[in-house]
Amino acid sequence: MPKPKPDEVIRHEIVLGRVERDLVETATMAYTVNRISTPLVALLSDISAMTIILSLVATYLGFKYEVPQLIGNEMADLYADFDAQFQAAKDAAEAAGESLAYQKIGSLPFGIGPIINYLRTQGI
Repeated sequence: MPKPKPDEVIRHEIVLGRVERDLVETATMAYTVNRISTPLVALLSDISAMTIILSLVATYLGFKYEVPQLIGNEMADLYADFDAQFQAAKDAAEAAGESLAYQKIGSLPFGIGPIINYLRTQGI
């Protein structure tokens, strides 16, 4: 037996107040940040990805980063090696009377510059 067509249309409308809209907006923003930050943190905790990122930073700063053979796969070793190569390149550039774009380190994208400065001050 076929279903009869409806003879009237009933429309239900849900109207949110300002507070409810703000709550939905906050929840949506938290969900979006979580969806972006979770893969980003996983990427930054991977030593091979950090090697690529540090190589790009080195290229941006104007020196060639020689990727070390990391036996222990320690992130601190990678940072220490990057800093040692950066300091050596900076010293060589200063001895030659050139600039190694050292001024750019504070303006690196994604907060990498402050991280490198922090690691340098901690002696890592």
